[in-house]
Amino acid sequence: MNHHSLSRRHFLQLTASAAAGAAAWKFGRGFAQAAPAGDAPGLPFETVLAGPAKGPWRRLFLDAWAVEESAGLTRVFHAAEKHPGNPVLKGEKPWETVPAAITGPYVYGTVAWEGDKLRMWYQILTKGNHVACAESTDGIHWTRPELGIVEFNGSKANNLSVSAFHPELAGGECHNPSVIRCPNATDPQKRYALYGFDGPAGHARVAYSPDGLHWTYVPETKKKALFSSSDVVNFFYDPYQQRYTVTWKTRSRRGRAVGVGWSDDGLVWSKPYDGPLFAADDLDPDATQIYGMPVFPYQGLYLGLPWMYNARYFKSGDYSVKKLHEAQEGSPRTMEIQLAWSWDLISWTREPGRQQFIPRGAKDQWDRDMVLTSRAPVLVGDKLYFYYGGCVGAHDDKRVNAAIGLATLRLDGFCSMRAGDAEGWLISRRDPFRRPAVTINARTGTDGYVLAEILDRKNRVVPGFSKDDCLAFRGDSVSHELKWKSAEIPAAQKANDYKIRFRLKNADLYSYLPADLDPGQPDIARVGAGKA
Repeated sequence: MNHHSLSRRHFLQLTASAAAGAAAWKFGRGFAQAAPAGDAPGLPFETVLAGPAKGPWRRLFLDAWAVEESAGLTRVFHAAEKHPGNPVLKGEKPWETVPAAITGPYVYGTVAWEGDKLRMWYQILTKGNHVACAESTDGIHWTRPELGIVEFNGSKANNLSVSAFHPELAGGECHNPSVIRCPNATDPQKRYALYGFDGPAGHARVAYSPDGLHWTYVPETKKKALFSSSDVVNFFYDPYQQRYTVTWKTRSRRGRAVGVGWSDDGLVWSKPYDGPLFAADDLDPDATQIYGMPVFPYQGLYLGLPWMYNARYFKSGDYSVKKLHEAQEGSPRTMEIQLAWSWDLISWTREPGRQQFIPRGAKDQWDRDMVLTSRAPVLVGDKLYFYYGGCVGAHDDKRVNAAIGLATLRLDGFCSMRAGDAEGWLISRRDPFRRPAVTINARTGTDGYVLAEILDRKNRVVPGFSKDDCLAFRGDSVSHELKWKSAEIPAAQKANDYKIRFRLKNADLYSYLPADLDPGQPDIARVGAGKA
């Protein structure tokens, strides 16, 4: 095995749970499609991206948590890059192309690894809501398996799973399907959960399945809602708190907004606050609402993909559909994706420039008017694959044409610390690492480099671990182990923790993780109501 493979394996061992890591390496794909779902039936889909439930997590640069000081660097936020072959799934089958308010497939939905293939649970809106399934081995070319479940035009040779054509089969309908693999399910008939909004019932419901294809709704939820909400709900499993979590559409004075709820068992739900916890703010234009926000756990954080709806909301009085439509007259009624993050699901932050993370397409493109996402990305190779529904036609247009596209981002590529032709530097937080090495995710340009030096608590260089002692990194890697000439810190210089001063020139540093962190000093990610 070459040095690159060893470095990647070490990185995986540092950042994934033992079970997920074992599954990933069994398949021999390195950090690529780590922890294939079919090989780890007890693990939720969220496991690989989330990292270990208690850490350590790779240090990202989305907020000030990881950096104490810096100079000569710029914090740069990066948008996902659209696949040149988009759309990767478009309306081709009769059940996908019947004219409707939204004609064609879109997500609203879930994409996840199932064994050695990806499975996509996507949305079709044709005389009601339908959940369909597609499969792929590379994330780009998709097929529609004939499931033989739902009859359409006299045939079951289609990929419909839960359908308004025959709601009696599952016991209901599903709008914006969130599929979750239930952790440690003891009932084989409940290995998977399907959460979504049942339009005829008028509220959120849950169905269970042994295989993610054949679903049965919990009968009691037909009349009794899981919780109160509007018609957009996005669910995930939170491995940090070991509970099911939802973001649900509510409203603030600015219009549509997002609330949060959670449940230990997936059936009995509570809310920390029965109202908006994420809404448009004073940095947003007036015609801004949050239509919905899928959230996924990622390296200790919660990352959100808010669907930014560009429309005005009425400013006074009680709600009515007429007032809603009057208020948004003259507004673009378009939608695009931004990026948000939180440590606790309560307090949220966005990039101050409010740049688009998955932007709408140009005027002649298939995704020019609205973009909505699946509930989480998947890891393919060294990239995060974000699937999204793109539309020609604005919200509330009588006819909107939809298809499904792909946008990609390098692992941890949400934000970087960047240096140009002049060297810049940053000093990290203190970390209790016991071996002088740090795994970095970085890319350098012409004459670029990444160097590091180990500092004590007073920012003094530890002898033997200066920039001149560091083996410089040049190139492009999501998991390079940066080392010094000495492989061990002398006993006389050992301390409880150290800082790292990174020195960059013509380079982007996306994340880092010191080696051999002391498990007795866990990361502080979510602070409770104890002593401050």
